[in-house]
Amino acid sequence: MDGTTELDDLQKPAFLLDSPDVEILEEYDPDIPASNPLEYLQRVRLEAEKCPSVVVADIDVATFKSKQTVLVSPSTGFIPAERGFAPTVAAQRRLAAQFSDVRQAYRRYLHNTKKEKTDQDKKLKLPVMQDECAWKQLCLGNSVTPEGSVEEGEEGQGVGAIPDSSKEGTPPNLHILMSMDQWTVIQVLEFHITWLQRHGFSTLQTQWLYGLMVCLEKPLYPDTAASLRNLSRCCSAIRAMVDSKDDDRLAPLNLIICLVSRYFDQGDLADK
Repeated sequence: MDGTTELDDLQKPAFLLDSPDVEILEEYDPDIPASNPLEYLQRVRLEAEKCPSVVVADIDVATFKSKQTVLVSPSTGFIPAERGFAPTVAAQRRLAAQFSDVRQAYRRYLHNTKKEKTDQDKKLKLPVMQDECAWKQLCLGNSVTPEGSVEEGEEGQGVGAIPDSSKEGTPPNLHILMSMDQWTVIQVLEFHITWLQRHGFSTLQTQWLYGLMVCLEKPLYPDTAASLRNLSRCCSAIRAMVDSKDDDRLAPLNLIICLVSRYFDQGDLADK
């Protein structure tokens, strides 16, 4: 079916001009007014048939370059890995599949636990959702505040089932993750991305990032997707500074980048 036929199907005539009682107008003098309404409509149709289906304006965009105030870069900010520093595409797909299995197992366990409602499954009393300092002390330890200074005994530390948080931080065990609602998961994930940019990378933080991504619900909110993209870009920048393939940071960095791109559908940030 060509474009003309499609337009004919969409633009059904409101007035029938092909009736036997109507004289078909093939040509006319545009300087002479139409003698009746039907002739006028025929002229309109003849003019419309001469018009192309698509019209493109011929504009010289060079004249606007001097007035342009915003430049949009096509770059995503993602730094591709050097040869041998990233897993193959097949390996990335396996990691994403394993991550999906972990998420499904977590959902099943969470569902079964809600059904049982035993005393052991009561939620922990965690820090307030927006208390960045308290979450920093819980997740990564209390030796460094969000501003980077050494400071202990902050008043904002949350009260919960883990009152004596060690200086090394607390791993994201299942009881903690199950006590966090979705908004808390998103907020703490954003905290970790900020801390990653401020203080660098650590194995404990990888555990927290992985656990929080397990708890993320799909489809993602736009702001959450943007945060994950920022996380991937940050991890790629740290990976670009790794000199050896035997560096302990390489595998967890590749894992986070892989999950953001392959599982959370940010394909333009994937290692090819």
